[in-house]
Order: sequence, then C-alpha cells, then structure tokens
Amino acid sequence: MKKIYLSPERRPAPHGPYFGYPTLFEHDVTTSIAQKTAAALTRCGFSVKMAPPAATVRVRVAEAISWQADYYLPIHTNASSATPREGSARGPEVLAYGQPGGISWRACQMTYEELMAIYPAATTRGVRQNNTFYEINSTPMLSVYPELAFHDNGADARWLVENQGAIAEALCRGVCRWFGVNYTAPTGEDWQQRYLSLRQSLQALLEENPAQI
Repeated sequence: MKKIYLSPERRPAPHGPYFGYPTLFEHDVTTSIAQKTAAALTRCGFSVKMAPPAATVRVRVAEAISWQADYYLPIHTNASSATPREGSARGPEVLAYGQPGGISWRACQMTYEELMAIYPAATTRGVRQNNTFYEINSTPMLSVYPELAFHDNGADARWLVENQGAIAEALCRGVCRWFGVNYTAPTGEDWQQRYLSLRQSLQALLEENPAQI
C-alpha cells in the first residue's frame, strides 16, 4: 500500500484573508481540503498521514521520511499581492523539482491536469520549477506542490471556498494516475459531479463572453 503524506498550510494567518471572506485564511481552507483529500485517498486504497497542524516544515519532512512516505503532497493557495486590494492573477499551478520532463514534472503535470479539469477558467500557469522550498528540495520521496488558486482574487477565492470537495477529489485523481491506481468515485455523488461540471462550464462561458450574455 502506497503511503501519501499531506501537508496543508501550517500557519494560521500567513497572508491576508481570502478576498471577500475577512475571517477565512489559507490555513483554514487548505486544512479542510487536506482532510477531504485524506478521505478520498483512503477510499482509493492508499495509506495516508496528515501533518500535525503546528508542526514546522522541517518536522513534517522528517516525519514523512520516518514514515517512509512514497508521495509528499503540500496543499497551498496562492497570492499575487501583499496589499488588501484584489489581485488579478488567477488559476492553479504546481511546483516541481528539477528540470522539465523529470519525474517530479511528470507527476506535477498529472495533478495540474486534474485541477484544470475542474477549474472554471482557461488559465495556463502550468507546472513551474521551484528548487528552493524546503518541502520540495528536502524530500527524498516525490513531492508534488500544488498552489490551488489565488485566494486574493475574488473569483478564485469563491471557487476555493465553494469547491473544496471537488478539489480534494482532483488531488486524489492526480495521485491515482501517478501510481496507476484506479480512481474510486464517491458513492452516490455522480449527480453532484455532473452539476459541478455544468456549473463550471457556464461560469467559464460567462467570463469569456460577458457582453453576449
């Protein structure tokens, strides 16, 4: 059984709050998504450990190594501005170690594709190299580091808050693809997935053609 270590944002308020949600911070949403991801991964046959909330990144990496994790999954949301003003950047990206075409890039690309399959706008941030973050350069196991969307942008913040379950399932599908494991969908939620897909398609249409609606 493959072991997946989840590491959501540990700091209670590392940046400003989610735009439009003055009491909601990255730690709150990514921890909730991590819990849902853990449930999805367990359902698909993986062994899962979630980092203690207050543990530093060094403690988390050491724990993952001691546990002999096969896959290290930090979970974060992004910000393009350090001011209270709304940021304009949008969309998921995934941070990879090393060069394009390597193991890290291939695994990160799978997760990026799964996130973009549910994200409602046509952004192209893609997979990006990052060899400086401790949870990327100090993990002997594979690390896939998604920045799910920009919480300082109103549309992205709303998407993050309203689609936590779907995001968790997308992260789970990325792990399943990497290990060649069949993804098991949540029982009885097919209608919800169809509704979400339709809603996102309509939202993307509205954003792309505002003057024609």
